[in-house]
Amino acid sequence: MKVYSLILSFILLLGGILLPRDFDSRDIPIHENGRIKPLDTFVRNQLLTIYGKRSIKPKALPDDLNSKGLSATDWFFDIALNLEEGDKYKVFNISNPEVVASLGLYWDPGHLYNRKEVLTGLKTQLDYISTVQGKPENELTQFDIHLLKVYSNVIQYQALSYSLSCLLPLIQINDKNIAKSLSVNPGDKLSYYQLLRKANLLSPLMERLLKQNKDELSESDHELQHIMGILNEIDQDKFARILKIIPPESGNQNEEWQSPWELMESRMIGPNQKKLLITLESFLRYRIDNNTKKSTSVLAEYENILSHSFSGLFDLTNIKRETWTNKANLFYKSIALYILAFLLLIISWMTKPKLLRRISFACLLGGLAFHFYGILLRIIIMQRPPVSTLYESIIFVSLIGVICASLLEYNRKDGIGIFMGAIVGAALHFVGLGYANDGDTLGMLVAVLNSNFWLATHVTTITIGYGTSLFAGVLGHVYLLQTIRNPLDKKYLKTVNSNVFGATLFALFFTLFGTILGGIWADQSWGRFWGWDPKENGALLIVMWQIMMLHLRITGLVKPLGFALGMILNNIVVILAWFGVNLLGVGLHSYGFATGIAVNIALFIAFELFTGLGTYYWAKNRQKQLTAN
Repeated sequence: MKVYSLILSFILLLGGILLPRDFDSRDIPIHENGRIKPLDTFVRNQLLTIYGKRSIKPKALPDDLNSKGLSATDWFFDIALNLEEGDKYKVFNISNPEVVASLGLYWDPGHLYNRKEVLTGLKTQLDYISTVQGKPENELTQFDIHLLKVYSNVIQYQALSYSLSCLLPLIQINDKNIAKSLSVNPGDKLSYYQLLRKANLLSPLMERLLKQNKDELSESDHELQHIMGILNEIDQDKFARILKIIPPESGNQNEEWQSPWELMESRMIGPNQKKLLITLESFLRYRIDNNTKKSTSVLAEYENILSHSFSGLFDLTNIKRETWTNKANLFYKSIALYILAFLLLIISWMTKPKLLRRISFACLLGGLAFHFYGILLRIIIMQRPPVSTLYESIIFVSLIGVICASLLEYNRKDGIGIFMGAIVGAALHFVGLGYANDGDTLGMLVAVLNSNFWLATHVTTITIGYGTSLFAGVLGHVYLLQTIRNPLDKKYLKTVNSNVFGATLFALFFTLFGTILGGIWADQSWGRFWGWDPKENGALLIVMWQIMMLHLRITGLVKPLGFALGMILNNIVVILAWFGVNLLGVGLHSYGFATGIAVNIALFIAFELFTGLGTYYWAKNRQKQLTAN
């Protein structure tokens, strides 16, 4: 009955994403970095770069705005529709005190400042910035790096702010003669694009104005001059081409998407592109007026145009699915349940062990369900295995570790599986969060690597190998600790030792075949077999270490304690192959290069050496004492 309940719960959870959902502004497709994604993902990543988070917290909002926070999409439309209102939001995160002082800003404990403050300060540093921009990267000071980042963030913010200005109703037509000539009502507000569409009506008025003497200008002429001044002012925003939300008219996937401003400048707007722009223009007008009903209706029309005119370019269902995934934060829920499972297990060692251990295991399985579901959604969205980036490999390895731990707990029912699963799941999730903060976690691979067949074989296999190898290493820690804690329980220790041995065999199977498949992939992709590639050679080292330890154990050259220590040290080999080689910056795996992790790797190695060797000698001394007695 419990199994059926779990299955039913998972089906209901899965149904939540598979059921259709109304299209909203977060789902507007945009093209960036080689893939089509929802506007929600795009603006979340933009906000992450500028602000450091994917949504705005209350402390960054003005005091008069009674809010629990602001989503990235709402923030984007706020700054795009009314820049002055957007200036109230403190979204520029400047943590370097020297930069803050150089910009003439007050020191804010939260390091948050608004656009107007930062822009005013940057104007005093433009000469210095232009000088610094010409320097080689290795000559830049920390002050220079942080100042250039602030400058880059301001430019990015400006590009976002003005990206839709050509579609906003910024030009009011008051003169009845001009209104009549343009076929609008006096008092109507028009956009830059509306006047562009009325160019055949506006041109005669302009020609007549140019022929007029300055002393003979009428009120209509003066207003026309004012209108032209506004048009010229708006025209200065054409640098804001960041928002590539208009698909190619031809529907050809090889053609580039364009921003509204790019279309304004080229004037080559296809009929379907025109429909999209007009519909988007209406949506923005209704959003300014806070007319939710009409804006929802217009968005439905926008979706209809996308579905009928550009259906071959993308899957709108997947776009909506990604938006839902962004909001669901499944991996955060997973972390919370892993931590809860760990805490309940600790409490179970003090009171009500049977009941609390069951609840703890249920929490672990709940975390595993969210974890698995999050990865499943990534597979559906990207149409490929979820192991093409360092971030994805981390969350996938943690999933493998938790699955192994859950199976161990199901068989043993003694809490060891819960202990291991909760630690592995939460720890690797936290490591993954560091890479998630780099931006889009669903990014595209370079073309030569973006092969579903090889991702599904080599990369998935070797990543499972990483996960099972780390699992065997954690089991090694458990064996040594149990030997120290209860060296007389021979039956229990023999079972744990068998688990370490079995996990190592399982890990060897996947790392061996994953490494062989990696060589074949390299040969087919680059035309040569490995060369000297650190990543593949690192994987080979894992295989060699595991084969060595298995031979030593089978031949009796090392005893269970030594074998457990060997698998703990295997964790170091795995981490060096998985992360360490990325620091070298050479080899075929250039897509995986990373910086700033050397200290963390060194700390991990030190931890494994200290705990592994320390518990090994402690356990050995315990055995010697028992033998002596």
